[in-house]
Amino acid sequence: MHRDRRILIRAIIIGGVVILALAAVLIILNNNERARYAESRDSMSAGFGQLKTVEIGGETYREKPAITTLLIAGIDKDGTRQNSDVVSYRNGGQADFLLLLAIDHTEKKIHQLQIDRDTMTPVSVLGVFGNEVGTRVLQICLAHSFGATPQDNAKYTVKAVQNLLEGIEVDGYYMVDYSAIPVLNDALGGVPVKINYDMTAVNPDWKEGSTVTLRGKEAEAFVRARRNVGSGENVERMDRQNEFMRSAIERMRKKLGENSSFGEELLNLLQDIAVSNMTVKRLADEMVKARDYEILAVDHPEGEHIISTQNVMEFHMKEGAALNWVLNHMYVKQ
Repeated sequence: MHRDRRILIRAIIIGGVVILALAAVLIILNNNERARYAESRDSMSAGFGQLKTVEIGGETYREKPAITTLLIAGIDKDGTRQNSDVVSYRNGGQADFLLLLAIDHTEKKIHQLQIDRDTMTPVSVLGVFGNEVGTRVLQICLAHSFGATPQDNAKYTVKAVQNLLEGIEVDGYYMVDYSAIPVLNDALGGVPVKINYDMTAVNPDWKEGSTVTLRGKEAEAFVRARRNVGSGENVERMDRQNEFMRSAIERMRKKLGENSSFGEELLNLLQDIAVSNMTVKRLADEMVKARDYEILAVDHPEGEHIISTQNVMEFHMKEGAALNWVLNHMYVKQ
């Protein structure tokens, strides 16, 4: 059943962003230093203040005191910087990969929620002149397309995720497009992967059963190719992306162990193609601090994929699934 669900997902999960998710897992915003980021928080809260309590189904839940939420997004556009002099408010590219991290500093655990790019949720819509004209229920990936700048695109993506997850606060975000894949791969010294089926149509050296170390744009080809590879189904491509992720995690841990400044060096390489509300220095410092946090399995909320009357893939999250995830990982029952 789970395999059938994955086959239905048609989104191209950007392989390089998966590795960036690893980096972000290690980017822990220390509870005691949150106030230092007041200048970049905008709609974010200025500090903990009084912890929230909510009553649901006759039960009372209290917000955990040391939770940081971080949204990782991979954009299906090559280059997050806009080069044209023509201002467009609807051309930011789609967020094909969305991963929310709930980082629990007390238990030293990192919870992961992957949000299907086809998830239907209220999205802020802009008119041709850039003014907000209300909200529409759309695929969540489309939220990133609105806005004149990468920062605007990020803002509307964060807003859509907050709408989906019952209004929780997203503390930080880190977004990058698929031009990051070869940069990340080469910064890790190349990522070794096993070729589980014949991929010689993509690269003549990629024979079934061999192990190769990806270089440069080979990494992008490995995680994105589908036609003439195996069965051609997206589920196999996702398996390759997982293989790439697992191998890159090992490389990342090794690099961080050998060189405490590696995190900052990597983030500096990505600076021109990444969009974030956090500074490189801050990100790098926290990568080193939290490299030993337990990274839990990725959660995929229950729901149903359907084809709409407009022949568009839609994912409808099961009622209560978003709320249950938030309560289970970000709150405690009193």
